[in-house]
Amino acid sequence: MKKYIQLTSTVALLFLFLVATVGAQEATEGQSQEKPKKGTTESVQPSDKPESKKSDSADSKQEEKGDADSGSSKDKLKSKSDGKSEEKSDSKKDQDKDKGSDDAETKSLAEKARTSFRNRFNSKKSQSVSKFSKQSDQFVSIFDPILGSIDASTVQVVSGTRQVALGTVVDANGFVLTKASELKGKLGIEMPDGKVLLATVIGIDKPTDLALLKIDATDLPVGQWSADPTPQTGRWLATPKAGEDGKATIGVVSVDAREIPPSKPFIGIMMEDAEENKGVRITQVIDNSPADFADILVGDVIFKLDDYEIKDVLGVRDAIGQFEVNDRVTLGVLREDKEIELRLNLGEQDKISPNSKRSNMQNSMGSVLSRRRKKFPMAFQHDSMLTSKTCGGPVVDLSGKIVGINIARAGRVSSLALPVSEIRDIVKELKTGDKSPEKVNKAEIASISSELSEMDEKYSHLPNKKTVLEQKYNQERARVEELNKSISDLKKRLKVIEEKKAVYGKDLKSLKGQITNVEKTRQRLEADLEQLRIGSR
Repeated sequence: MKKYIQLTSTVALLFLFLVATVGAQEATEGQSQEKPKKGTTESVQPSDKPESKKSDSADSKQEEKGDADSGSSKDKLKSKSDGKSEEKSDSKKDQDKDKGSDDAETKSLAEKARTSFRNRFNSKKSQSVSKFSKQSDQFVSIFDPILGSIDASTVQVVSGTRQVALGTVVDANGFVLTKASELKGKLGIEMPDGKVLLATVIGIDKPTDLALLKIDATDLPVGQWSADPTPQTGRWLATPKAGEDGKATIGVVSVDAREIPPSKPFIGIMMEDAEENKGVRITQVIDNSPADFADILVGDVIFKLDDYEIKDVLGVRDAIGQFEVNDRVTLGVLREDKEIELRLNLGEQDKISPNSKRSNMQNSMGSVLSRRRKKFPMAFQHDSMLTSKTCGGPVVDLSGKIVGINIARAGRVSSLALPVSEIRDIVKELKTGDKSPEKVNKAEIASISSELSEMDEKYSHLPNKKTVLEQKYNQERARVEELNKSISDLKKRLKVIEEKKAVYGKDLKSLKGQITNVEKTRQRLEADLEQLRIGSR
């Protein structure tokens, strides 16, 4: 019954949008200056109950026919076969009574949304179709009836004075669910009234990137969770407080819930098959890649990756596919007919590959992407506009019920949300405190310590080599210091020479002048002497 009513509401909203759009276009073209008569849009609205006969007019008959086609809740519970109807069982009647309150609530919210839609588009302020969009004030206000209750359970997670995420109140006793990877520093929760309360991280679930915070508060408003495990493609959604000035953002489910795989691990090499299927030869090493940091050289031949024998390029790709980003692997490398081992941490292709960098830049245009936007066990995609600091809050359907938690702004037109089917058990587990940061850090420290012990044992022979290298380093450093001293002495001598050069330069110039004068005198005397010799004859 709920699904039927929700579907009916959605169809009605879309139908009204088309009618309102046509009416607005006619108004702008000047075809009609009259206000729409009361009841014009009412005639296209499906009613929840069949109306009594008010007249024998064609409009009334059309309304009754539409009501008969859609059917009331009571008629839908009856099956028709050969013109005969079967009576309801007692259990079915009891079930209908249990659903009565929820159905009434859903009908009420749907009717409020339809009424808001009519009133908004029958007003003169909304006759400009060009201003209509999913994020326009006119459209967002349509969802006000369903956002009223969920707004109070949507809070801001702040670090200092800066918002880092949205949070969803999941327990009236001060438990708030949010996105873990955006948290840093001293955290607080800004309540709807503007008051900021100190928040403590109770637990973190790394697979889903969810964190449970605790504040000193009680009687907090808690949103109602949807009974549907995942929303279907095409379903309208609203995210409270995710837009500008704390407004909601509107969108639709674009891709059904699925596993979001992690980024592909990356070594950072270009390669080709070696001779006789004996590995792959490195033809290029990408700068600042794991291969570059591991001192892999062009011409090296990789014949082994951990326990995987490498015969060709395809073998390398298959072997890397068995690992994840940041996993530490050992490469068997043939270099100048000598086998050596090199260890490296696999990198993230999206951050290293030149093609991926260009794609990421284009994908991030117009929005701030989340730090972590991949590797989730299950998530559905929608096109509501989010940023990194507006993840962690709830996303609701047209009945105002929470269908998921926004977990990542993954791209320019892609937002990811964890469905309720993935959240409920996680919240219970986080409340136990078994995944508190302290316990998680202790486990990580223990794992790292174990790895360091293994490395110490494996490379126990290196201290001797280290000592030799240190001695050689000290010797070379002493030589460098001697050379520096020699350079300093030579600079001092050069300075003295340059000073003497300046003095000698002046003396040299003076001597050149004196020589010139003497030469002129000599020439004059030789001329006089020549004249005297001629006269003596």
